[in-house]
Amino acid sequence: MKKIVATLALVCFTQAFAQVMEKPQLVEKVDTSARVVTETIEISAPIQAVEELASPTIANRPTPQFPGGQDSLDLYIKEAVERFIYADTNETFPWGESVYVAFEVAIDGMVTKPFVEMGYDALLDSAALDIVRNMPRWLPATDENGNAVVASYRLQILFDFDLDLEEDFEFEEENYNTNKAHWAGFELGVQMNTTGFLDLNSAFASTPYWENNVAKSLVFNLNTFQHKFSLIKEVFGITTGYGFSFNNTELTSSYVLQHDADTVFALPNATQEYKRNTIYSAYFTVPLLLDFTANNAYKKSFYVNAGVVGGVRMYSHQRVTGAYENGDKFENVTRSAFNLNTWMLDATVRMGYGYFGVFANYAVLGMFKEGTTAGVYPLRFGISFNVPQ
Repeated sequence: MKKIVATLALVCFTQAFAQVMEKPQLVEKVDTSARVVTETIEISAPIQAVEELASPTIANRPTPQFPGGQDSLDLYIKEAVERFIYADTNETFPWGESVYVAFEVAIDGMVTKPFVEMGYDALLDSAALDIVRNMPRWLPATDENGNAVVASYRLQILFDFDLDLEEDFEFEEENYNTNKAHWAGFELGVQMNTTGFLDLNSAFASTPYWENNVAKSLVFNLNTFQHKFSLIKEVFGITTGYGFSFNNTELTSSYVLQHDADTVFALPNATQEYKRNTIYSAYFTVPLLLDFTANNAYKKSFYVNAGVVGGVRMYSHQRVTGAYENGDKFENVTRSAFNLNTWMLDATVRMGYGYFGVFANYAVLGMFKEGTTAGVYPLRFGISFNVPQ
């Protein structure tokens, strides 16, 4: 019996001793894990210090940048807007309106996700989006570590010629100023025949058939190209270019033109009355003008031009219309030179404000070849609609 009790006591003591030995091992493992965490924190500190030392050598660009900077961005927008205006300008164009476009610059510099943040109408909104979509790659924004990041940007696109650019951007100002001539566009006016150069008498005593109906003798000038050579900045210079002039002389009665190699004259048609009796002529023209322009903005500029407009005749004909006694209508066209002068040379004065002006051209050379008939010197005057180039 004593052996049994002793054996049980020994077993209990052994179990108790085993439990006491396990608890210190568990505590020791927890302490070891805590030390590992502490060591990790201590190791990370030197790595952070290394990053702080390296960061000043890496470019930090908080916002994206157009290649070449702000001046290049202004120039890009100005040229894009002007190309659009030249292609789509009409009399209802909303000058001076703006469209605000927002977009993102990706990490590779590409412009993405453009949208109209504040628009005007479908025409300008679409043009503004096209201008943004066609931009070259930007320099992307970077974080404090020099890594490229996606960034947003907003642009105001002003649809006008008077864009405010930096004053020290000389290349842009030079391009803008050389385009301030006032020749390109079109002109509408009337013509009055006079008896001699610097003689405004419109009564032809010996050749009454050259008297014309001023109200029906129309002039249309299409001036297609211009260039101004600046002499005193953009204010004073010499303007040239080329264009086309379409003139008609409406005769006052039913005259039939007669001509040979040396003469030209007209005989009245005693049997038929004409409704219209017109001499048409078309010329290719080249101006040479002294050009004074005040104010930098084209649409607010006052201008005065004076000089000469030379030309060469391309085409001419006489057109008569009317009706016979039975009511039948007729239209007869006779294509001929009628001894019209091959060359045209007019003294001209032109003045105006912005897109509108007036002009007066007076013939230095007679309408017909010298010696073929009486001298006819047309005075042409009217209004101008200017188009900047």
